[in-house]
Amino acid sequence: MNNVKSPYPYPPPRRKTYLAIAIPSSIVSNEPTLELKTLKIGFIARAASIHRVDEIIVYKDKSHTEPDAELIVDVLEYLRTPPYLRKLIVPLKQTLRFVGVLPPLQTPNHPQSKSVKAGEYREGLVIEIIKGNVIVNIGLNKPAVVRARRGLRKGDLVIVKIVKTSPKIYGELVQFSKVPYYFGYNVSYYDSLSEVLREKWDLKIATSKYGEPVDLESLRVKYLNAKSILITFGAPKEGLWDIAAREGLMLDEVFDMVVNTIPYQGVEVVRTEEAIHATLEIFSLIDEKSKAIHS
Repeated sequence: MNNVKSPYPYPPPRRKTYLAIAIPSSIVSNEPTLELKTLKIGFIARAASIHRVDEIIVYKDKSHTEPDAELIVDVLEYLRTPPYLRKLIVPLKQTLRFVGVLPPLQTPNHPQSKSVKAGEYREGLVIEIIKGNVIVNIGLNKPAVVRARRGLRKGDLVIVKIVKTSPKIYGELVQFSKVPYYFGYNVSYYDSLSEVLREKWDLKIATSKYGEPVDLESLRVKYLNAKSILITFGAPKEGLWDIAAREGLMLDEVFDMVVNTIPYQGVEVVRTEEAIHATLEIFSLIDEKSKAIHS
């Protein structure tokens, strides 16, 4: 079996469609301890990373859940940060007390190798600017040297494409969107579901056990024709219908689709982190099927 190679490359390609998921701030509110809350957030981060989600949006669904919202954002940000940068840029906070129990993401922006070759991409921290050059810590014994860019300052986070590795490591600065393969998720926070929906999305999908069964062929066509997709999830004790109604919204009017991605569920309540995995798997399979059709 050691000679068998996977037909799927790693790092994996970016999705052609920008994919974001939105989760409510109360998603961890029913967990009794900080450790259990942290574990749940870690499961969500892993699910999003496995299925190449570009953005995790946290939206406030109840006024008293602001501390939980801060916790979710802090843990998600910590996990997506390359381990070699965490001590340099992540402050010590009570919200991160139990992150040590979480499994690592090991996404492509978390390189395991202590060496680097031309063509690779690394996240880095600007540590010095000298005579038009920027010195960047990219987690190796030697920093990378790149040409300075207007407005760049010491302490900024950047992405470096490695151009040359000897005698020094030379690179060029690139935007996150220009990395040709999946490079992990970004995190954002909104004060309400309404605020999330005001952003421009080509396709907005709500998940609910009261939704329509998924029509895979119809969903595939919509997915392939969209440049940006939002998939929104409800809370453990309140589904999206209730959350939307509290904001004066009719769910089936503000979303393009309201779908049930786990028909005939074998448990009374599907946890949100489980629904995220099940829902995103559908889009991974659509990607694979579309690749087969067009190959």
